[in-house]
Amino acid sequence: MKTSVFMPLVLGLTGCSLISPLVLTPAALQSKTRIAANIPASELPCVEIQNSNQSELSLRSNISSEIAATFSSGNFEKLENYYNLYKKRTSRTPSGLWKLKFFYDGMFDSNLTKYDNENNWIKVEAKIREWIKKYPQSPAPYIAYSNFFIKRGWHFRGGDFADKVSDEAWEKFRTNIKLANNFLEKNKQIASVDPQWYTNMLHIARVQSWRKWEVKKLLREALSKEAYYYETYYEVFEYLLPKWSGSFEEAEQFADDVVLVTSKCEGKGLYSRIYWRAFNKHYEFQSQQFYATPANWQKVSQGFEDIIAYYPDPWNVNSYGKFACFAGDKAKTKELITKIGSNPIPEAWKQFRLDFASCQKWAFE
Repeated sequence: MKTSVFMPLVLGLTGCSLISPLVLTPAALQSKTRIAANIPASELPCVEIQNSNQSELSLRSNISSEIAATFSSGNFEKLENYYNLYKKRTSRTPSGLWKLKFFYDGMFDSNLTKYDNENNWIKVEAKIREWIKKYPQSPAPYIAYSNFFIKRGWHFRGGDFADKVSDEAWEKFRTNIKLANNFLEKNKQIASVDPQWYTNMLHIARVQSWRKWEVKKLLREALSKEAYYYETYYEVFEYLLPKWSGSFEEAEQFADDVVLVTSKCEGKGLYSRIYWRAFNKHYEFQSQQFYATPANWQKVSQGFEDIIAYYPDPWNVNSYGKFACFAGDKAKTKELITKIGSNPIPEAWKQFRLDFASCQKWAFE
């Protein structure tokens, strides 16, 4: 059952209209396919918390910009050195995120990927193929090539609603997604040792509308190899949203089930991370009041407590405070703002039309 929270101030802060909450009944939950039910808890060893002299945001930015520059220069030896470092399970940012994610993101931040110029796409593809030729046993260039096809497909499709996308754009989108799928399958033996291989395949499964049993099989295979790569869970959660192949009930059940897989090392933190990502990315969450979404505040709050216990970085504490304010938990907001003191991280509060000062005023009034 969701926690009863005080909402009037938060409604005023967000400027959103009141929307009736979704009701998740036991009967509704039981009637759906549970993609992650009965997956055994991971026995992988827990990673040690890494200290860093850099802030969360500066470290993310530095990784992405360094990878972009290295890729653009064609220094594949250096790129491989970064990859061998960032693919390790212990290679995390202070907030607990895998640096591997920012490694792959960084490659497509360079000027070579200005999408409105066909010559830039050609240059990027040629560079990746050269990387594969020089390091044919490395998973990274194969995954980068699949990223290339996926991003190119979305470039053609654009961000409009489906009924506004032209037939020609749909054809180019589907062609590129199929190329990504075929390339990953062809090079699975080499590339699937990297958890991003499964994340990309799950992305393909979502946009190609795979059947749930197929996604379930792929997910179980992914988690049998690496159960703590968050991007895997994010892709399946998105697959289960109503706009793709599921429902809010199925997505919530998935978030519940997968916590059991990672509880050894992260407690209930994965539940919070899944919804944290959902609120950051998806309009159907961003446009609602917290209590009108499938997210359960008691679970989100407990998950954040566990995240901070494992990764006590200020970014996580500030983000927890933002969610507490958004959910209308005045006592928790006050507690966290007191803990933050006079050094808030403004970027962590720029969401839900909230800011640190307004939440502080509300919590202490």
